Amino acid sequence: MRRRKNLFWFGDGNTPCHAAEGFGRRAGLPHLFLKNESTNPTRSTKDRIASVALSRFLELGVGRLVTASSGNSSTAYARGVQLIDGIEMALFCGRGYHHRLNYPDHPTVATHLVDGDGPAVVAAARRFAERTGAVCEGGFFNLARREGLKLAYLEAFDQLPEPPDYVFQAVGSGAGLLGGFKGAVEYRLLGRLPALPRFMAVQQDGCAPMAAAGRDGAPAIEPRHIVADPRGPAEAILCGDPAASYPYVRHACRTSGGRILSVDTDEIRAVRALLEETEGIQVCHSSATALAGAVRMRREGVLPARARVLVNLTGGDRVGWPTPQRFQVVTPRPRGGTRNGRGGIPRQRVASAAFPTEDG
Repeated sequence: MRRRKNLFWFGDGNTPCHAAEGFGRRAGLPHLFLKNESTNPTRSTKDRIASVALSRFLELGVGRLVTASSGNSSTAYARGVQLIDGIEMALFCGRGYHHRLNYPDHPTVATHLVDGDGPAVVAAARRFAERTGAVCEGGFFNLARREGLKLAYLEAFDQLPEPPDYVFQAVGSGAGLLGGFKGAVEYRLLGRLPALPRFMAVQQDGCAPMAAAGRDGAPAIEPRHIVADPRGPAEAILCGDPAASYPYVRHACRTSGGRILSVDTDEIRAVRALLEETEGIQVCHSSATALAGAVRMRREGVLPARARVLVNLTGGDRVGWPTPQRFQVVTPRPRGGTRNGRGGIPRQRVASAAFPTEDG
């Protein structure tokens, strides 16, 4: 940020990082530490994105923003937009993820539910941005996302009694892991880390295209790795086609001596239950996926018992939180369609004051 007046903070950060002694004894991980991001305002590490990215957008003079997300980023952004003046947002999400949008209706937030998969949601958001002249938030390639997400790791590195040997994080597109890797590289250059920890990216078996490509030694996601119908309890990381981001995640893991792996649903649920029993921490299935990766590697003997392990618990469930009741359902047109003289989604008015006059 160039000017302090453009800096906004929405109460995120300063989350606890502690030794999980009870869980560690049961799992054979005596030097296990957990960074608990579920204590952020919307129970997600994505709150860090909202503070950094919205501050940056406002500094750049962006008044209209379009984003696509399956829940955590959307909720964090919507909360942030509702707390400040000068920016309004159109938010696109798959219709099946409506329950993960946890914010009240507000005049500055327009919600669009898309009948389609992840690529269809992104395509709908881009078309809307082109039509209205708004700025696309950028998703994985929004540098402000990485700058926000890396802060969880910088905090953890400062909180730990000793630097970690291994870091585990669940990944869908992998923005959080890449942000953490960037932070670790910067701390290494500053002399605040003696060496890079090994970054371990963990996916669930029902949606593990990166893990599949990694096992094959593939430098890119190939058609055979894409998951057409992603399934699994960890909804926040259901990304069936991470072709654009995979090379970056692969580089971070390989450069640091880590890897990409997957765990099954039974492992995720067992670890989630054990964490609550031993540490009293309730997290979402995505957080449990990361921890299950560490447990599996220790069980297989790949992770040394003496290793100092940091697991980023990226969030918790938002039970009983509100969902937006005013929204526009968007049905993408078949490719090659000519509705309104163009292919893609029809031009429609959303039930919100945000972008109120863009319809023909």
